[in-house]
Amino acid sequence: METLTRQVSRRLHEEHQASLALWTRVEASLAAGQVDAGLMRTAAASLAEEIERHFAFEETALFPRLAEGGEGDIAELLQEEHGTIRQAGERFIALVKDDPASPGLKPLGLELAERLISHVQKEEMSMLPALEDLLDEDTDGELALEYCS
Repeated sequence: METLTRQVSRRLHEEHQASLALWTRVEASLAAGQVDAGLMRTAAASLAEEIERHFAFEETALFPRLAEGGEGDIAELLQEEHGTIRQAGERFIALVKDDPASPGLKPLGLELAERLISHVQKEEMSMLPALEDLLDEDTDGELALEYCS
């Protein structure tokens, strides 16, 4: 990927990298048949934050701008993926809270890992480069401030 010059793009990229690292660990653990309760709790807490903050910011502040800038197809696709991830994520969070060693956690966790990893890759390859082109310095600064507060 080219060097990211926009604050918003850099911040989202950092969060994407952390999410990829975490969900790659979750996927490897579950695929090996090891349900690490601590890892599952960490993943559930991280996912709750991602849905409440990261997804919400993208949906309200970025996807409309992408659509206005001619990138409506990718904004729509990412929005749909957020909905699917949100639904599975809420089930995962509830299951981890109830019983982090539940047998139902493995298939759900593997599905979420696959969906999240794929979703992050799409955002990295399409959304972030589009934002680099669409955002001017002032708008980028305003959005970065909004996202951090």
